Order: sequence, then C-alpha cells, then structure tokens
Amino acid sequence: MTSTLCIADHCGITGQHQPDCPNPTTCRGCLPRPAADGLRLCEVDTRRIAEDARTAAVLHEDLALTLIRRGRGGERVASSSLSAPVPDDEVMEARHAIRATLVSLVRIIADERGLHLPADEVSALGAYVAHHAVWLAAHGAADEHARDLRDIAGDPRTRRLAYPAGTDRLYIGDCPLIVADLDGANEGPCGTRLHAYGDQPLVQCTGCGTEETVEWWQRQLVGDAPVEVDAYTAAADLAMRHRREVTPAMLRKWAFKGDVKPLGKDGKGRTVFDLNELRGHATKLWAQVAA
Repeated sequence: MTSTLCIADHCGITGQHQPDCPNPTTCRGCLPRPAADGLRLCEVDTRRIAEDARTAAVLHEDLALTLIRRGRGGERVASSSLSAPVPDDEVMEARHAIRATLVSLVRIIADERGLHLPADEVSALGAYVAHHAVWLAAHGAADEHARDLRDIAGDPRTRRLAYPAGTDRLYIGDCPLIVADLDGANEGPCGTRLHAYGDQPLVQCTGCGTEETVEWWQRQLVGDAPVEVDAYTAAADLAMRHRREVTPAMLRKWAFKGDVKPLGKDGKGRTVFDLNELRGHATKLWAQVAA
C-alpha cells in the first residue's frame, strides 16, 4: 500500500526527488516525507508548526526592540547602535503580519474546536497555536497553515529586521547528534561545527546531513530546561537567541564584573554557568544597549 505523502509545500527529503522534478541536479530534494498516521503532514512539519508558532511570537517581541525611533530627515526609523537604520514601517508591517497570522489560526482552532480564546497577547497566541499543532496538521487546510507559519517565522527579511545587529553567519555549537563511524562499530557525537545564516531559516549539519530549525538545534544542544552549561555552549546559545556574536570571553567578563555568578568548573576545567541567568542578563543588557 502506498503511503500518503506530506502535503506541506516546503516538505522534501534531501537528495530525493519526485519523478517530475524539473532539475534534479540543483534541487535540494522535492520528494515529500510520508505523512504521520492520521495527519496530512509528516512528523517533521507537524513539529515545525509548533516551532514556527513559538518562533513567530518571539520575532514579534524582538521586532519591538528595533522600534526605537529617531528623527532622520523627517523619516521615522528604527535604529541599532551597531547597524544601519531600519525603516519603521517595514518593522510595523512585519509585526502586523505575525499577529494577523496567529490571530487567524487561533480563531480557526477556537471556532472549530469550541474552545476558549487565549489572552490577547502575541506570546499567548503563539503558545496556543503551538499547543494545537497536531490538530492543525490533520486539518483540511494543513498545508496552508504550515505555509503561513513558515512564511512569518522563516522570512529572512523579518529576521534581518528583528536582529539588525546580527552577523550573517553565526556559530551555534557542535553537532551533538550520535552517529556511527563508517564500519558501524563505534558511535559518538557528530561534532561538526554548526552555523546559522541570516537568510536561511534552517541550519544544516554538513557532517551528518541533519537539517532543522535553529530552535530544534537549540534544544539538542542545551535541552528544554537547561541549568548548568559551560561557557562555550552558553555563548553559542546566546548567539542563536540574539543573532549577534557572543564569545566565552564575554561571559567571563560578565562574571568578573559580578553581573552573573559562575557555578565552578566542569570535568574538563571549563567554567560553568546557569544558562537561565545568562539569558536573563543578556536580554536585559542588550535591550538597554538598544535603548
């Protein structure tokens, strides 16, 4: 029996092509993955519905940080001390698109499932959509929902507006996925350096070939509820979250100034920090810098 394929427009297995692929030599892969049982999307794109909803809510919040207006020849702009001014209307348009998409999905879920609406805050809207990701993946318009969320969460223009001071290429850590060697005798972490690029919503490991969202890689690198991490892992995590270069030396400087408290050393002699404390300090610090 032929399995049903995922209907998401952006679904494709790397290196595998449909019979009518117009250019297999340049196509990254257009053969969709099999849909999950009872759903119209594959497991990967079902998960990405939730990730894109949460990412879109974060983008909406981070776009607000760029809305520090300065008069410039009569033009209202959002500005960063580390980058060129960004037109204010473009930022507002991006935020409106995010909110409108999430509101539309929330209304579909609430109306068709007979549920209460969440709080009228974008963070709550994103969490609500993410919570109902599996239901959306089984919906008759699952492909539209997946595409709409991918458009607002993965649009490189929106990311450049949200993180105007970010670099185009960020090191986010070493691939932690377990792989076997060529003869299959030994297994260990892939270890390939991972880089996120400003115009690409997905990060690909050139070692094992895994291609996923930045948020997915973040969970593999530090977990869902991280507590103690070394300075290198912490720096990569902050670089991902804030789209700017962060180094272990910067974190050690924060510790020296008393802004954060190191938790000691790990077995390899590396300084260990509370990642949640670092995240809180970074958010507060860079929000102040922008202001």
